[in-house]
Amino acid sequence: MLIYLQVIDDPTGKSKFEELYIQHKQLMFYIANKILNNEYDAEDAVHQAFLSIAKNIEKILELEDAKTKSYLVTTTEHCAIDIYRIKKRKSTVPLNEDILGLTFEPPSTGTVAEAIAKLPARYRNVIMLKYDCGYTNQEIAEILDISYEGVHSLVQRAKRRLKVLLEEEGISI
Repeated sequence: MLIYLQVIDDPTGKSKFEELYIQHKQLMFYIANKILNNEYDAEDAVHQAFLSIAKNIEKILELEDAKTKSYLVTTTEHCAIDIYRIKKRKSTVPLNEDILGLTFEPPSTGTVAEAIAKLPARYRNVIMLKYDCGYTNQEIAEILDISYEGVHSLVQRAKRRLKVLLEEEGISI
């Protein structure tokens, strides 16, 4: 609650906010949780709502007024909907902590496979995603969470490095 109170300069505004917080935090959490269906996101929505309320505490005239309750509910709903929209835009993949990074096992025979295995992990991963798995540069950018241009550059650098490694093995391309 100290975070919210730091936003408010006026001592009467601080006491008004404390009363609102104590009386309505459960209701606000309930509303946000109904929209988001996730307790952690609901807590974030309530936090954002309280920050907004703290910044606009002078608009609240009466604590037990229907307008005040409506203002609190509306603010909470808007914050929850904003979080919902952000979450909807971002696709999330559950974290599998057993897998640390991308791992590919190149084919066990052949000079090309040996050269790919010698590439640095970042180059090897991009090459394997593009040519072994068949992903496009845009899909690789989403998988690795880098820009499309970054993937394009990585692919080009990886191909140049692979060419050098193959030439060292006596294979010209």
